[in-house]
Amino acid sequence: MNKHLVLPVILAALLSLTACGTQGNPAPAAETTAPAETTAEDTTEVTEEETTEEVTEPPTNAPLPEADPNAVTFDEVGADVAKLVVDDKYAVDGTLTIEEIDGNKMLKLTDQTSTAENYKDAVQKIRFDISKLLAQDQLELVDHIEFDLYAEARDTLYVNEDGENWKAPGWIGGGGGTECADGKWYGFADFSGSNIQEYYLERTDACHVTFKFLLAASGRKWDAAMTQPYLQIMRWGIGNISDTYIDNITFYDADGNSIPPTISDGWAVYEEAPADETEAEATAETNVMQPEETTEEETAE
Repeated sequence: MNKHLVLPVILAALLSLTACGTQGNPAPAAETTAPAETTAEDTTEVTEEETTEEVTEPPTNAPLPEADPNAVTFDEVGADVAKLVVDDKYAVDGTLTIEEIDGNKMLKLTDQTSTAENYKDAVQKIRFDISKLLAQDQLELVDHIEFDLYAEARDTLYVNEDGENWKAPGWIGGGGGTECADGKWYGFADFSGSNIQEYYLERTDACHVTFKFLLAASGRKWDAAMTQPYLQIMRWGIGNISDTYIDNITFYDADGNSIPPTISDGWAVYEEAPADETEAEATAETNVMQPEETTEEETAE
């Protein structure tokens, strides 16, 4: 064969073999990087980060506190053991009723006086007739008095830290007093509910209050000769138009023992009001009791 023809024939054969080999044995796929091994723990973490959103639950009221076995509760007494004291332009007028919350009956003061213009100056004053709660010979045993107080908002005048109007009472606090055996006004130390969720709840949790006769050793307390004993509870610094509840009034002796109440229609002997209107007004003005008059700290000094 002519050598000039041999070379093209060989080249054609080689090209044919190459084409067949390519079709029958595809080239290997391009090299890829395998994903990093993922454990179940890693997967959980990634899922939580991607899908979990923070959920803020609104605060709720704490359960009502347990009462002392000798507490005066409003399951056993009615609203007639107390009255409202409306003796100055700041004193709130309203109604006293027995209302049930979570199966528990309490004394409720419904505020009918406070408005958007005057609620910050309002003072709620509730006076209890102790002759309906204790026997006369039990008076001198009383060293301190405890009770639970709540506030419930009726409007949205309270403004929170973000400038939003909330239906919450805001701060609650106040004071109280009584007339002692010497006939003088005795101011108990002020109380504050700053340790409860009063700023966030429509009705506050229980503000537990203790009124103590700090000057009992010097005779500034009740005694068995008294004929008109009372206890006055006052709430001021009101942060919204709101009502007040009181429950579990308990009397304790100097050893910390609760005193069993003596529930009755009352034995107190009250003087008749002066017949002359001018004299009555003068007497009322003389007997006006403001929270600022006498505090225990001032008396102790």
